[in-house]
Amino acid sequence: MESNILLFVLLSSLSLVVLCRLDFPLGGQVTIPIPSAYQPDFVGRAFVLDAAKEPPNFRVALSVEAIGGRYSCSLVVLMEDLKVWASDHYVKFFPEKKCVLGLMEDGDLRVMDWEGRIGWQTRTSRQGVKGLYLQKDTGNLILADAKNQTKWQTFDNPTDVLLWGQRLNVPACLTSSSTNSSASYSFEIQKDKVVAYLKWREENYSYWEFEPRSERKIAFAKLGSRGLKLFDNSSRKIAQILAVGSGAAQYLALGSEGNLVLYSFSNYKGNFKPSYKALRFCDLPLPCGVYGICSSTSTCRYLQLSSIQSNVTANLKQGIYNELCGVFGAEVVMVKLRGVVSVLRTPDTNVNVSQEECVESCLEDCSCAAVLYSDGSGINSERECSHYGLVAGAREVEGLSGLGYWVKLPKGTARVQGISSSLLAKILIIGGAIDGIALCVILGGLLYYFFIIRKRTINSSTDNN
Repeated sequence: MESNILLFVLLSSLSLVVLCRLDFPLGGQVTIPIPSAYQPDFVGRAFVLDAAKEPPNFRVALSVEAIGGRYSCSLVVLMEDLKVWASDHYVKFFPEKKCVLGLMEDGDLRVMDWEGRIGWQTRTSRQGVKGLYLQKDTGNLILADAKNQTKWQTFDNPTDVLLWGQRLNVPACLTSSSTNSSASYSFEIQKDKVVAYLKWREENYSYWEFEPRSERKIAFAKLGSRGLKLFDNSSRKIAQILAVGSGAAQYLALGSEGNLVLYSFSNYKGNFKPSYKALRFCDLPLPCGVYGICSSTSTCRYLQLSSIQSNVTANLKQGIYNELCGVFGAEVVMVKLRGVVSVLRTPDTNVNVSQEECVESCLEDCSCAAVLYSDGSGINSERECSHYGLVAGAREVEGLSGLGYWVKLPKGTARVQGISSSLLAKILIIGGAIDGIALCVILGGLLYYFFIIRKRTINSSTDNN
């Protein structure tokens, strides 16, 4: 612990030397030693730039963080204590002994180890770069030349956060990884719409989208105080989405659950608070994980797969099996979950096929885990069959008509559980947890029976005798 405390003191004293700088010149270099022993939750930072303004304040730091038994090294932009950009968002860098940030004499900004091995770089060599600068109002980190022309900036390289004033030119996206599975999410700005995707292996499933009611195409998007604004090539506003409930928006984040959330800064509490969420719990792509169903009460229920439950979900989460036949074995059946649909939408849909053909096509396809079938009686006039490589985004819907959702399960699952085949379609269907109110009612009824009614019966029998 003493070595960690000394390291934090060292970093704090280092920050006093460079904390108030607004630029980082050519030849500048900052180094952080890597702790010899691994400490979970360890974070060490050397602050390089500081915008020095009223909260929320932006700062730039070289950061060392404990991740999965090793130390990751990265360049980060912070808004107060919140990380809004990081150089290792896509690829982690794990150096040994030392973490080094250097702005080379040729203008290339690099994160390196003590031997000069490059973990991340801007690739701006020989472009006339003269320094690294931080815009105090927006948090944009810029490499500029002597004429103040931008050669590289964080605003052109978004991660999972869109800051106030930041502009994204089409095509552009924010990305985020799920904390509970191998899935990831992307929020994409396209010419004709804005859409959010669940990325599972090589498949993209959309679960939220917004399409402007305009014939004009989207050229870029920009986050303003009242939401995300969409503009055409003439910089005319086409539409605005994600209106803020209260407070001016400071940033839009694509969270680890796939939700789009606007945050504003509370001067009273001195922190950020969500002012708008695009999706409710059951509208998220993985609210209950793989093989989970979101109920009408926003609680999770799970398909009961008996003894293979843990193996199935664990292997699918890790992406080990590309074919469900390798998980379930050769004997599988398609089970219809009544009153259940999926919020996920597949990129390719088979049309004008019968329900039997739809279900059978999934049964014969080892990469298919579930199907959603529309008989054409709803909004769409065509019969549609959608295949899914995973059971996710499933939710209960009341008054459902014209849609059916089938899941592939091992044959004999019902017999293992002691459930008759006639009830197989209802095995949704075991709750991850029984509602507390229902449990109290059941227990209360049992107690009432044993202590009141049964006692009266015994007493009555005694009196009669």
